[in-house]
Amino acid sequence: MSTDPFAELVDDTPLSPAEALRSLLTSVKREYCPVRNSFVQRPPGSADRSASLASFVTNRQERALDAILTAYALQPVLSDDDPLPLGAWANIFSTRKPCGLTTVSKTFRVLEEMGLVTRRRRGHTTIITPLLEDGTGRPWSKPGLQSDESAEGGYFTIPHEYWTDGYIDRLRLPGKAMLLIMLKETQGKPPFEMAVDRAQKWYGISERTAERGYAELSAEKLLDIHIQRVASPRLPKGVLRERYHRALRDPFSTVRRRDLQLEARKQSTPRKGGK
Repeated sequence: MSTDPFAELVDDTPLSPAEALRSLLTSVKREYCPVRNSFVQRPPGSADRSASLASFVTNRQERALDAILTAYALQPVLSDDDPLPLGAWANIFSTRKPCGLTTVSKTFRVLEEMGLVTRRRRGHTTIITPLLEDGTGRPWSKPGLQSDESAEGGYFTIPHEYWTDGYIDRLRLPGKAMLLIMLKETQGKPPFEMAVDRAQKWYGISERTAERGYAELSAEKLLDIHIQRVASPRLPKGVLRERYHRALRDPFSTVRRRDLQLEARKQSTPRKGGK
C-alpha cells in the first residue's frame, strides 16, 4: 500500500478552446442566449431601421460579432468579482483559428467604440462588461425581466448549439447575419418572408449579403423553404409571382427555442415546500 497521500492526484490536461467554451456555457444553467431585438433592427418608426448588426456586417467585424454574442451568452457567469482574464477570452475565441492577446484587445476596443462593452483595468486584470444591444451605452441586464425597461421591442434566443456545434466557426459573416435576422423574426412563429432586395431597407445589409447568407444557411441544412405562388394585377395573364417563405430547422427552430425557454422556466421556478 502506498504511503504517498498524493498518489491518486493526477494533473489535468489543458482545455482546448472548444472544451473551455463548452464548460463555460454549461455553467450558465440555461441552454440559450437571450438577445434583444434592437441588436438586429431598430423599432418601427425609426428613420433608419439598421442597428448594431448592420455595423458589424458593413465594417466586416466578424470577430467582434462573435465576441459580443459570446459575452452575452456567458452572462451571468461573468462578473466584476470574477472576470474572465483576457487569456481565457483568447482561448475560447480560438475555436476556428488561433487568437492572441493583441487580437482580443483590439476586438474589445472595437466593441467599446460601438458602445457595446466597457473595458476597465483593476490591477493587472481587464474587466469586460457588456452593455445594451442597441449601442446606446446603457448597462446590460437580462432581457425579459419585469424590471427591464429596454424590453419593449422584445428579444430572441440563440441556442447554445450555435457555439457547441461549431456553427459560429463554419458560418461566415453573411450566414451569421441572416441567422440572427431569422432568429429575431421567427421567435414568435415561423415562417419568415423577405425578398433580398428589402434587406438594405429593413436591416441595413446589402442584397448580396442576404443572398449569400441564405445560401450559407441552406448549405448547413438549416432552412426549410416553401414557395407560394400569388396573383398580382401587375403581372401578365396567367402569370403568378413567387414568394419565398423560410423557416429555421433544429437546433434553431421556433419550436425548439420555445421548448428551451419553457425548460429553463421550470428549472428556475422554486418547488413547493422549498424542495
